[in-house]
Amino acid sequence: MSPIFLNNNIFKKEIVFFLILYITLIISFILGENSTGGAIGDYNQTKIATRAFASDFFKTFNEYDTYGHRHSPVLIIFLSFFEKIKLPDILLRLIHLHLCLILPFLFYKCLTIKFSTIDKKVFFFLSSLIFISPTFRSLAIWPDSRLLGLILFTLSVYYFLKFEENKNFKFAILNVVTLALSSYISPNFSVFSIFFFTKFLLNFGILSKKIILLVFINLILAFPAFYYLFILDVNFLFKTTAAVGISENEKMIFYNLFNDILITFSIIFFYLIPFLFFKIIKIDNVLNLKNILISISIFLICLLNFNYNYFYSGGGIFFKFSNFFFNNNYLFYLISFFAILTTSSLISKNYLNILLIIIIILNNPQYTIYHKYFDPFLLIAFLTIFSFNIDLKKIFHANNYLFIFAYFLVFLFMSNFKLFYV
Repeated sequence: MSPIFLNNNIFKKEIVFFLILYITLIISFILGENSTGGAIGDYNQTKIATRAFASDFFKTFNEYDTYGHRHSPVLIIFLSFFEKIKLPDILLRLIHLHLCLILPFLFYKCLTIKFSTIDKKVFFFLSSLIFISPTFRSLAIWPDSRLLGLILFTLSVYYFLKFEENKNFKFAILNVVTLALSSYISPNFSVFSIFFFTKFLLNFGILSKKIILLVFINLILAFPAFYYLFILDVNFLFKTTAAVGISENEKMIFYNLFNDILITFSIIFFYLIPFLFFKIIKIDNVLNLKNILISISIFLICLLNFNYNYFYSGGGIFFKFSNFFFNNNYLFYLISFFAILTTSSLISKNYLNILLIIIIILNNPQYTIYHKYFDPFLLIAFLTIFSFNIDLKKIFHANNYLFIFAYFLVFLFMSNFKLFYV
């Protein structure tokens, strides 16, 4: 680290702040923080499969769908090597925690490319929000494929932004490769290839040699997954566990798309609230007649078909809040309508934003939709790959950053307190 960097008082303060956040993460590691509520249980379930791979790799590999995991076996296979050499579990988890510190760093690097003229202290602040994400904290402490998949997804975003910056084809290739790696660890991210490929298509043209090469690379990278899922028929993606209360024979993928739409919009709205409130993300014509009619139509269709079961867990913060305090969905429905109205207005002028929202809904097609699937993923996505009218300078106007930090900190506290009262 250069002396110039260290002598800068602003950066000194930011480094101290990051060190404090890091220390809280270490304390949480010692205490075994489980903010998502299911991180410890998921990790213990993962350990069963990990030991099975360590004991009999080929048998477990060919019968992985019998273990009831919807997680990719890639991370589990990697962990099984450490199981074989008897690496202490606490050391493995500690190594994983420090590996996860790459995520806020990558987010920071993405922001420096996307908003190159903004004061870097804004990027430090936004990156710090990762440290108070319940999902980041829980899954950094209790290894899970979702967080490592998000790290690689963010790396693919970094290469995409580098491509957008200078149109260098090598960054398009690096984006494809890192997104494929992300998808092998957490298959949910695979659908974002639609967005990135659309952007590359617009840049190079449908019949260009570069597009043909990218298609070829995608096919090569996707073939092992296709072969494993559909030729060997080890289709773990359609499996469930008894924990959610759904029988093995019930449909798990796209059980009810209308459930997915309402819940996803409500969670999206949760992450937009502080940025819309301070007009950091600017929105116009919310009460435009066309926007109102479209939003009412989407909402009513989803409302009439909504049947998400509260006792199967998940549903996002507003769904849980509505049912816990009022024993019904009425507050959730109200918030969902405003979420659709606001988000529709925000994305309506850019078809790629619309595509991204559709992809985010398709990103979690399973019956049970957990808030952790969107945290801190949506924060990263909104500020990197969406095309919003964003004024990051307003973060430090009138101490707005204090409210934003407090907003997400309260969410972290609520995530921990719910474990004692729900």
